Amino acid sequence: MKIVILSCNTGGGHNSAAAAIKEYLDSKAIDCEIKDALAFDSRLKSEVISKGHVLLYKKAPTLFGAGYHYAEKHPSKPGNESMLYMIMKSGTDSLHDYLIENEVDAVICTHVFASMMMTELKNDEDFHVKSYFVATDYTCYPGVDEVIADAFFIAHPHLIPDYTNFGIPEEKLVPTGIPIKRAFYRSLAQEKAKEMLDLPKDKKIVLLMCGSMGCGPIFKLGKMLLKSLPEDSFLAVICGSNQKLVKKFEKIATEDKMRVVGYTNKMNLYMDAAYVVMTKPGGLSSTEAATKALPMVLMNVVAGCETRNLDFFLRNGFAVSAKNLKGLSDEAVAFLWDEIRAKTTSDLLKEEFSTYAAGEIGDYVIDAVYDNA
Repeated sequence: MKIVILSCNTGGGHNSAAAAIKEYLDSKAIDCEIKDALAFDSRLKSEVISKGHVLLYKKAPTLFGAGYHYAEKHPSKPGNESMLYMIMKSGTDSLHDYLIENEVDAVICTHVFASMMMTELKNDEDFHVKSYFVATDYTCYPGVDEVIADAFFIAHPHLIPDYTNFGIPEEKLVPTGIPIKRAFYRSLAQEKAKEMLDLPKDKKIVLLMCGSMGCGPIFKLGKMLLKSLPEDSFLAVICGSNQKLVKKFEKIATEDKMRVVGYTNKMNLYMDAAYVVMTKPGGLSSTEAATKALPMVLMNVVAGCETRNLDFFLRNGFAVSAKNLKGLSDEAVAFLWDEIRAKTTSDLLKEEFSTYAAGEIGDYVIDAVYDNA
């Protein structure tokens, strides 16, 4: 059996989801690899689209959100291809050749762009490679209505109406959750995690992070938190790949109140050590924190699908937010003071986010391939 996972380099979440699925398939000794879907057309196309997406996301989030919401409100008309679909299908010839030459049985897509490319191939009745779409956010993206897939793995059962309203048949919807790495399903005691990270054992850890690129008003919020956190609290800031942000924080950090971290592969440990987490509502980061049953204060930093994630978590009582930085800081402090509220939130998250999504997705695809053999 050969399975290919198609992702795109438009932010870290899609690749992280792909890596989580591959981690599970590897454990089952399935021949599996991750490919950049856009690179099948050309490396230049992949770089232009990916870097353009990241640039808008970081430098012009309002414009990014406006474009996303326009696409939401102006879906393609039945029988017509959207401009985005036409751009995506231009790279399908080389993708087709690769899948056939390598005798690929199934393709799992962690980005709608990849699913559009697979849809173009599946329009050929002689093409029989199975194709699956994996949502990495708590919404139905613009363009999903143009996708043909054997199944759609979505983030939560509450989202089924969002997809059926876009014309996706309910029998094709599989609410597995968003795939994250197995490490986030294993938990250490807070005290042990603090010891391993050399964090103060006698303080409640507030984990402040803002995605792999460290975007948003995280520095201003960090300064505000330093002034407002109780004495028995400690701030750990994860800046991701944003080295400028690391240097800014290092100028104000003090050993007794704050730890500054750039990129880390120990995020699961930091979450085990944390009492409350403050983050932007990225699909993967929110899922990781929810799976760890951490009370969350979500920052509305980047519009688009993250606004939909925020709406989903707030609507279902899975997190809290505020309209300004002071309000966000106050919400974090409120969790620190009110242990009953923090425990109630944690218990709810344990009920709703216990499914090992990567395993469910992997097993579903493996079973489907064997049934079709």
